[in-house]
Amino acid sequence: MILRNFELLFNDSNNFRGSVLHDEKLSKHTSMNVGGPASLFIEPADSESLVYALKCCIEGKIEFFVLGGGSNVIFCDEGIDVVICTRKLNSIQSGLEGGKTIKVGAGAVWAGVIQFCKRENLGGFEPFTGLSGTVGGALFMNASCFGLSTDSRLLNVTYLDTDDFKIKEYKKNPADWAYKVSPFNDGKKIILEAEFSVTEGFDKSLSEATIASRREKGHFKAPSAGSVFKNDGDKIAGRLIDECGLKGKTVGGAQVAPWHANFIINPEGKATYKDVLALVELIKNEVYKKHGIQLKQEVLFIDKEFCAPYTGED
Repeated sequence: MILRNFELLFNDSNNFRGSVLHDEKLSKHTSMNVGGPASLFIEPADSESLVYALKCCIEGKIEFFVLGGGSNVIFCDEGIDVVICTRKLNSIQSGLEGGKTIKVGAGAVWAGVIQFCKRENLGGFEPFTGLSGTVGGALFMNASCFGLSTDSRLLNVTYLDTDDFKIKEYKKNPADWAYKVSPFNDGKKIILEAEFSVTEGFDKSLSEATIASRREKGHFKAPSAGSVFKNDGDKIAGRLIDECGLKGKTVGGAQVAPWHANFIINPEGKATYKDVLALVELIKNEVYKKHGIQLKQEVLFIDKEFCAPYTGED
């Protein structure tokens, strides 16, 4: 009854533009293809509607999760109440501020950004060719690959502060960023749009080499959430796992990729949240026993406790 009354806020309000789906399978919206249903799957069509949806959830004490491209999350098998998806906030446009810049909506996928840069002959993001997920998700975790971090070319971010529901602008401070660390990690600042610097000239050969390298490493062979664990300096997670002889190890329908020890895959589409979580714990235990190192995971496991209603407290 609570969710039914909550849904009326979107059916009857002029403040919301977008769609609301019922009992939407979250496995359809993640690269791992794992997850139960969202009772309500909300896709705002613009920033104002996203802000409205977030405010309704927080003020109504409704559990929710903000989803981008779903490339770094594993949803629980039981599902959750509300998912707010940002993927319709996918604008990409050129800007000028002391040189070439692009402004990108939080829901824009990297494939779209690369295509835009290629068409406009803009460089700087070629190492992100083939990267899954959205710009907002990459900023949230400061994704990095092939020597480029999401913050490398960041200028500023427009975000919603969920403490006071005001839209604010963050100007990049290098001290706020590190490997897989960003000022948005706490989840209280919801990214709406970001502006990045770019260079003149798209490097087609670098872009093609990047996608070829991803194929060679097996990034596209089976459903996965990408790298499961963070590296720690010269302690490379995939190497540590491989030295434990865990390539190909399975728990239920989840498997350590035979070709990449830091990938957990869903080869037959039968893996569950519990399978993946159990395999992650097994890997952690084996690496600790052999190397005395505690692996830190970068993949998020999303359950009802993770999505507990926001109270404004830490």
